[in-house]
Amino acid sequence: MDEDIREKIALKRYQIISPVLAEPKRAQNDYFRKQADIDHHFPHYGVKKVGVSTMKSWLRIYRNEGFIGLKPNARSDKGRPRRFDQHMMDLISVTCKAYPHWNTQNLYEHLLAQDLLGHPPVHYNTLRRVIKDHGLLSTKTRADVRKAYEMDTVNDLWVCDFMHGPRVQDGKRSVKAILCAIIDDHSRMVVGHAFNTSETIGSLTIVLKEAFMSYGIPKRLYVDNGPSFSSDLLVRACAMAGISLSHSKPYDSPSRGKIERFFRTVRDRFLPGVQDSITLHEINEAFYLWLKDDYHHKLHTGINEKPIDRYHVSLEKASIRRLSKTELNDIFLIRHERIVNNDSTISFKGAIYEVPTAYIRQKIEIRHPVDDPEDLYLYDNNIRVASIKLLDKKENARTFRPQNIPTHLSFHKGRIAS
Repeated sequence: MDEDIREKIALKRYQIISPVLAEPKRAQNDYFRKQADIDHHFPHYGVKKVGVSTMKSWLRIYRNEGFIGLKPNARSDKGRPRRFDQHMMDLISVTCKAYPHWNTQNLYEHLLAQDLLGHPPVHYNTLRRVIKDHGLLSTKTRADVRKAYEMDTVNDLWVCDFMHGPRVQDGKRSVKAILCAIIDDHSRMVVGHAFNTSETIGSLTIVLKEAFMSYGIPKRLYVDNGPSFSSDLLVRACAMAGISLSHSKPYDSPSRGKIERFFRTVRDRFLPGVQDSITLHEINEAFYLWLKDDYHHKLHTGINEKPIDRYHVSLEKASIRRLSKTELNDIFLIRHERIVNNDSTISFKGAIYEVPTAYIRQKIEIRHPVDDPEDLYLYDNNIRVASIKLLDKKENARTFRPQNIPTHLSFHKGRIAS
């Protein structure tokens, strides 16, 4: 299994445990039991279910070893039965039909006593999952339970989403401005914001990076299921920063009620004052001033306080975790792959860059900060090797030496001198 597959598997494992990284054990157990009933799609392995004990072990490993600990090792359980064969399934179906009042424990003990579970016997938890998969046990759970909540301190939970806004001028083009905003659940402060021309992962991560730099690292980040919020880059960034990343259910905007209510405020109080000919830069400046002078200093009916006041009161008792600019750059690095040409160059975004000659004709990985695509770095097995610079042909010409001329000879006024 190559390194790329192992990392994708680790990212999937992190996605599963991420929502409860900062939750108490009781909440973790409830969450894991629900996840155990869901099919998960894993790279390399395909669709499978995950047991509660397995998810708990992933959580324990992540806390002890970090993201790298979630990468899979080589299997050590070869030879054990991985699933029921058709004969076993027929026995289970017939037995359940004959004894409908039995529970899973009764069924397991009966099959075990009859020596019908293979050698070595299939584990009880495996039998329980198979029964649930085939609908042999009835389960009645409600999925629409929702209660009002509010976090205790700032940075306990941030909620992020996109809002489609008015058309603005971007150079000579007329484009739709899309607002990416992040709201702190406790204070209702807007800790990150920017209008852009798209809702791509690039637009999202630039806002997140600036928010992390200004307000610190949140414990939890709650988002929807859009392509940007489901990207590997966001999952990897949260894993490296130690942030619990949670996704709402598809088409469940009420679960993100605080950010949706803020967007309504933007439409009611900010957008009516926006001029038709405003540029993208101008709408961002105007929005910053509106937050600074209006929204953050107005009484918020949801908390009966001004967001700025509640934020500063909570800040005095909260422990804010911060990362340096270098650490944030490393977290939000965009990754690309290129094949090195015979002249030690690669093409990237219309420009030619030079790489070490040792990588000629090899596939390499280059990375750059999300907000600076010209600051390129060469990585080898997840280790930064060097900074990649633009090709300078004139500089190379000054150091050029024909390969067939002995090093002790030199050219001087049209003749060779030794």
